[in-house]
Amino acid sequence: MRVAVVYKNDLRARKLAIELGDNLMNRGIEHCLLDSMRLAETTAQLLVDFIFVLGGDGTLLQTARCLAGAGTPIMGVNLGTVGFLSSVEPESLQFCLDAILHREYDLDARIMINAAVTRDDQVLYRGTALNDVVLRSRAPHAILVELRIDGKPRTTYRGDGIICATPTGSTAYSFSAGGPVIDTGLEALAITPICSHLSSSRPLVVSASSQLTLELGSDYSTDLAVDGLEEFSLRKGDLVQIERSSLVTNLVHLQQVSRLERIKRLRDRSP
Repeated sequence: MRVAVVYKNDLRARKLAIELGDNLMNRGIEHCLLDSMRLAETTAQLLVDFIFVLGGDGTLLQTARCLAGAGTPIMGVNLGTVGFLSSVEPESLQFCLDAILHREYDLDARIMINAAVTRDDQVLYRGTALNDVVLRSRAPHAILVELRIDGKPRTTYRGDGIICATPTGSTAYSFSAGGPVIDTGLEALAITPICSHLSSSRPLVVSASSQLTLELGSDYSTDLAVDGLEEFSLRKGDLVQIERSSLVTNLVHLQQVSRLERIKRLRDRSP
């Protein structure tokens, strides 16, 4: 068995990665330690059976985007605020190793979505998200975004932008913008307007098999963000096409903590 330990670029995560690496070495497990900032540089050579991610949800999202194609089990160790995508807290990690090394865990296959930007019939950008795809204005002005579902016009949103979230991402930015929490076992997507100017513009839940097209109808500067990790500058008339990806992210679960319980913990921590 070969294990990769991906750690967030900070002192606490680096220290925990070294401790975990020493523990794996003492057990005779081949392993490598990877700084998440350099993850993209090493994925071409990375062939492992299991991945630990030490960090917050952002670190796990980055790892999933880089490594989802391999289908390798990924277990998040929460070094963030809430850790919706994490399975264990740092203090429990060492006690979980026996179960992990004996493959005594559950795999949760999370759907992902692809996004492509088309301008003048040319595809200028492609990306894959585990959480969400977001169009958002960079100017203090409302933008117009027309939504088409399976090629048919559905509605036009006027506001700060729009979020298309997977069930995994429904507890992230979409939730903060008033979107619904979707059970991760459902094959559905949430479409959530950001600060909509019309009270009739409500979030939608559609089948994950739907093909979505978002057309920017404004001249104001607008960015496309995929899992919040990269941005592409959009122009009026650009089409953002979103559909379910053939890739999935296999998340490891040892101790089930519901996402509603994690939301409650976050609220309890708020001043």
